[in-house]
Amino acid sequence: SLARSPRGPVQVQVLWVLRCAMADVAGAGKYHSFSGINTDKTVMDNLEAPLEGKTLPKELAWAVREVHEKGFVILPNLLTREEAMEIREAIQPLLQESGRNNFEGYSTKRVYSVVGKTRALDKMIAHPVVMALLHEWLLPNYLLTAAQVIDIQPGETPQPFHFDDQFCRMPRPRAPFSMATVWALNDNFKAENGATVVIPGSHSWDDNCPAPKVMKEMAIPAELAIGSCVFFSGTLWHGGGANVSIDTNRCAFTAQYCQPWVRQQENMMMSVPFDQVHELPEAIQSMIGYSIHPPFIG
Repeated sequence: SLARSPRGPVQVQVLWVLRCAMADVAGAGKYHSFSGINTDKTVMDNLEAPLEGKTLPKELAWAVREVHEKGFVILPNLLTREEAMEIREAIQPLLQESGRNNFEGYSTKRVYSVVGKTRALDKMIAHPVVMALLHEWLLPNYLLTAAQVIDIQPGETPQPFHFDDQFCRMPRPRAPFSMATVWALNDNFKAENGATVVIPGSHSWDDNCPAPKVMKEMAIPAELAIGSCVFFSGTLWHGGGANVSIDTNRCAFTAQYCQPWVRQQENMMMSVPFDQVHELPEAIQSMIGYSIHPPFIG
């Protein structure tokens, strides 16, 4: 079922419309009807294919509860230390450019659109645990909206608090239009090195948020062991922490996902050369835009 977990009123309505649209219509033959539009049955079947036979594993129920209650959850040790270190080594040559403003971080090295630059990060983008959780908030055929490596260097100042789906200018509180992960790729994902700071419960705030000073007092560091990630709602207020260490950087990878009808932050189909698309895992091909969201988006 598409509605396995509690959702906000906006998403419940969207899912209800989608469920009605996917019902067979008498006389439609091999087609389904979508608001009066005859849509090829193959497209509609592909919409539900990711969910066929897939219910949320019982061992992940606690994670869903935490995200609903706090807006985030820490998923420990999804990668082994060896896997994380191998990935860290593979992406090191990409870490060349520093940020251009206080949001990107003048003492932070960033790599945007990494899907078109390396295959080393694929196992995090399409990790089965992450994908299982994404189905609880996002519709099938959700998209990868951003994939970035972020390496916070010593001396970096705190990133301004923000929430990731603020591009979708819809009144809050509301259901999220995106979900995000931040993965620890070294042992330094700690408060003093710039661990991501989150404000528990802020995913449910309305548009009248507290002053930055108050938000700072409410925030806590999401410290991670290497190979672990923090999974959170696109409506959660958070930010990169300050790196007050002398000589220790904090290397992380963030993969962010959005509803299939939301414009992606990064132009994934342009960032991955067409002749290289076949090298991507099938799930990631779909995530970057090689998929159809009914009736004919994509």
